[in-house]
Amino acid sequence: MRKQPWITLYFLVLLADLIAIAADTETLRYITKPLLMPLMGAGLLAAIHRLRPAIFRNLLLLALFFSWAGDILLLRDQYFLPGLGSFLLAHLAYISFFLKVRYTNYPLPLCKYPLIFLTEAIVLAFLFFMFPYLGKLAIPVVIYAIAISFTLLCVMHAFRFKEQTMGWYCIGGAILFICSDAMIAVAHFYHPFPTVGIWVMLTYGLAQWALINGSARYLLSRT
Repeated sequence: MRKQPWITLYFLVLLADLIAIAADTETLRYITKPLLMPLMGAGLLAAIHRLRPAIFRNLLLLALFFSWAGDILLLRDQYFLPGLGSFLLAHLAYISFFLKVRYTNYPLPLCKYPLIFLTEAIVLAFLFFMFPYLGKLAIPVVIYAIAISFTLLCVMHAFRFKEQTMGWYCIGGAILFICSDAMIAVAHFYHPFPTVGIWVMLTYGLAQWALINGSARYLLSRT
């Protein structure tokens, strides 16, 4: 996805969205935020639209579609739960994609049991800290946290990283996604902190780019 005009536009719109957050210009965000995932999707299609089988491309597009729906819903606090549900579906699409990559990527990457335990230990520790503040949304948040951690685990086990270095983009993207959502959870349920909106959107925007960029590079390397 190098030298893609769609990706250049994506980062320009992301910058405009960050400026709108900093300037507290909510109206502008109704334009900038919903544009991000369509631009990323256009960049993805421009890069890999001819690749077969189409299931890989379609799963990534599905992840972007549900992310786009979540972006729009989360523009309003009263739609937090539907927005969470949309992003859950996005992660299920990412999980399906990376599992598909793993089980067609021979020889299969080895299981990394220490990293599995470390990842889940961190997620459980965070949930243990947040649980008293989650209230009625405890169950949906726990389910979502498990799903997003599973996205990272699937990325870890999708690639042979020594030779398939594009997988590091996906690792970075999955970690940034978790960081972004962790900050949302802290600000929404525990205590907001200065510039949280900027950090949430910056990490989220970079996460989506890294996941799609790494995935597209991998798919192109198979041809």
